[in-house]
Amino acid sequence: MPGPTLRSPTSRQTIPTWSLVGDRYGVAEDVDASRRTALDLMRANPDIKGFLAFGSQGPIGAARAVEERRKGGEIVVLGPFSPGQGASLVHDKILTGGFMWNPKQAGEVFVTLGTMLAKGEEIKDGMEIEGLGVVHPDFEGKDIISEQLVEINEDTVDDLAALGL
Repeated sequence: MPGPTLRSPTSRQTIPTWSLVGDRYGVAEDVDASRRTALDLMRANPDIKGFLAFGSQGPIGAARAVEERRKGGEIVVLGPFSPGQGASLVHDKILTGGFMWNPKQAGEVFVTLGTMLAKGEEIKDGMEIEGLGVVHPDFEGKDIISEQLVEINEDTVDDLAALGL
């Protein structure tokens, strides 16, 4: 079944239409199960072009499978991962990249929000919060959703890994 037209989040360049070859697999937090699942998918779909993996171990496992089959540069692997764990795979052009929320920045934001609440300050729709930018809270669900993601790629992975991430 044809998939949606995807756009690169950084360049807004259109990526050709992809087809979904599988649904969710419950292996994203197990690097070995992620690797095995990726190998199975490559065997069943020899023309597979990429993996969009989730969980901290999904992209690492899929990248190891791509590396094992010597398909680096042919199969794209994207998803959130620990820069320290994935740096060599990124530099070897096996793991294409991903995004994460920097936990250091998240901690700073939590302190900022906690201090505001402790002082009796109200969090309002449209206000700017340092580290988050302009926020639009879901007051019913008690959520603040932010898009302050850090891109993990060949240019950023070493600096992020040096932070202990």
